[in-house]
Amino acid sequence: MSNERHGISIGIERNGDDFYLSLIVTGSLTHEDYEQMVPLLESALIGIREPDIHVLTDMREFKGMSLHAVWDDLKLGISHAKEFKKMAILGKGGLQEWMSKMADWFTPGEIRFFEERDEALDWLK
Repeated sequence: MSNERHGISIGIERNGDDFYLSLIVTGSLTHEDYEQMVPLLESALIGIREPDIHVLTDMREFKGMSLHAVWDDLKLGISHAKEFKKMAILGKGGLQEWMSKMADWFTPGEIRFFEERDEALDWLK
């Protein structure tokens, strides 16, 4: 078992039916990380009909994910695909930027990659 710091920190703000979700991804994600994060998101959405979700995902400290975590991420994306309107990925470029462009092709919402936090926040607004 690794002592590496890993996980997903989540922040949620609401403005009417619009949700602003802030995720900070650290280390190599596991299935257990998703087991902690998904119920928080699901409970925030209870009672909201057709929410519009705007996401800032900070992946600057992201190192990878287990196969089970990839499956968890896919399930989360499918179950809320129409609700995710805009997702700004904050990262280091290279593979993260390429993955953001690939994900944008397969989702109904917009996904863009940024290396600067202020630019990402401006785009989400």
